[in-house]
Amino acid sequence: MPQQKLGRIQWGDLTFGPGSQYAVTSIDGVDDLPDIRAEDVARPDQHGDYTGPDYTGPRVVQLGLGLRGESPDDLRALTLALRDATQPQRQPAPLQLLDQGMLVYGKVRKRSLPYDAENLWSLGSAALELYCADPYLYSLDEHTASTTAYSPAAGRTYPLSYAGLAELVNSVLNPSAETDATNIVAYSSAGTAPTVAQATPGFGARIGVDTALVTWTASGTGGARYTLGTGYAAGAAVRASAYVYLPSLTGISAVNVMFFNGTTLLSSVAATTPPAATWTRVEGGYTVAAGQSVTHIGVRLTTTAATTMHLDGVMATPAATTQPYVDGDQMGCIWDGAPQASTSRRVAGTDRVYGDAGKSGRLTAVNAGASPAYPVLRIDGPVANPSIEQVTTGGGLTLDGTLQPDEYLLIDTRTRAVLLMGSTPRRSWVRAGSTWPLLQPGENEIAYRGSALPGAPGQTSLLTVTWRDTSL
Repeated sequence: MPQQKLGRIQWGDLTFGPGSQYAVTSIDGVDDLPDIRAEDVARPDQHGDYTGPDYTGPRVVQLGLGLRGESPDDLRALTLALRDATQPQRQPAPLQLLDQGMLVYGKVRKRSLPYDAENLWSLGSAALELYCADPYLYSLDEHTASTTAYSPAAGRTYPLSYAGLAELVNSVLNPSAETDATNIVAYSSAGTAPTVAQATPGFGARIGVDTALVTWTASGTGGARYTLGTGYAAGAAVRASAYVYLPSLTGISAVNVMFFNGTTLLSSVAATTPPAATWTRVEGGYTVAAGQSVTHIGVRLTTTAATTMHLDGVMATPAATTQPYVDGDQMGCIWDGAPQASTSRRVAGTDRVYGDAGKSGRLTAVNAGASPAYPVLRIDGPVANPSIEQVTTGGGLTLDGTLQPDEYLLIDTRTRAVLLMGSTPRRSWVRAGSTWPLLQPGENEIAYRGSALPGAPGQTSLLTVTWRDTSL
C-alpha cells in the first residue's frame, strides 16, 4: 500500500533513510508537476489563445541529507562515500524510493557538502540536485506478459501435448550477472591482471540487462572464471559457452574457453575471435581426464593494449555438442535454488509457452499508473511479417521482416529503436503507417500475429511485453 512516509532511498550502492547513516531531511520535486511546455498560439484579432496539448519539461529532484558518523573520521568517510557516488554521469541512473515503490532516472547536477567547523564532530549535512530529462515516475517493479502468435489456419487443440524436450542443465552459478558479480572472479596467466565487475551496458546485454565487465588497463592474458554449482568428474564431456562483446579488437590476438579444477587450469580451448561491437557466442568442449574434475569454467583473451570485454549468458552443461542457452529466468526453465546463485535447468517437456485456451495471440497489460507507459517489445522467431495490434486503442505496428529460430527482435517504443539480436538496427522493417504502441492507464489488450515459416508446424513465435507503471 502506498505510504506518505518517505522511507529508504537508493542511489547506486548507497542507501539513505531509516537504518542508514544518511538521514533524509527533505526531498522536493518527486510529487511536484514539472514545468509545462505549452503549445498555445495567440488568436489573431481576438482575445485569448488557441490552446494545444501540454507537455512537461524535465523533472528536478532536490534531496537534503543529514550525515551521522560515529566519530569525525567516520563522518569524513561518509562524506567521501557520498562524494564518490555523485560524480558527473554519462547516462541517467535510477533514484529508487524503495518504500514508495517508484523510481526516477536522473543525473547529479549539483552537490553541496558543507564544512562547519563549529559543529563538525559527528554530524554533517549534504544537498543533492538531480536533473531528470525523463520526467516520468516509474514503478520499481517491472511487469512482463507474453503470448505466442495467433495461428488461425492451424488452430489450437486443448489440452496441448508437448514435444517432450529433454532436461538441460546449466551448472554456472551466476551466468548473466543480473544481481551482482558473485562467483565471477578475475583470472590472469600473464601480464597485467584484469578486474571483473557487474555492468549495465548502454548498448544492451545479450541476456537480461546486466553483464560481467572484464577490464584490462594494460597488456595481459586473462579473463573471468565462473564457479560451477555442479562439478564434473573424470570421463564426463563438458560443453562451456559464453556470449562475448568486444567494443574494440585493438590489440586482441586470441580468445579461449577454459576449464579449471579450482584455480588450476586444466584445458584452454581456442575460439574464433568475435567481430567487434556485436554479441557472439564462443564455446569449447573438454572431456575430463582421469584423476581430474572440472569445478570452474572461464573465458580469457590475450591483448597487447588496454581493453574491455563483456561476458553474458555463460553456460556449462554435460554434453559433447552445442546446446541452446538456458538459465532459470528463461521461459520453461527454473533455478535449483536462489536466482542467479544456483544451478538452473530447462524442465523436460516445456518447449513452448501458450496463452490461455481460446486467447492464443492475445495478452493483457495493466498499467497501474496515471500516464501512458512506453513498453519494450521482444519478438522471438521463427516468424515472418509479425504485427502487434493494440486492440484497446486501435493502433498497430507491422514489421516487414523475418526472424529465424533463435533470432529475436527488440523494440523500444520510447526511443523507437528496432534492434535485431538487441544490437543490429532494423528500423527499416517498420511498415509505413504503423502506430507505436502506448500502454494507457488501466488494462490494455494486445494482439500478436505473424506468419509461420515454411516447414514450421503451428506458430511458436513469442511476443514478450515489458513495462513499468508510469505517472507524472
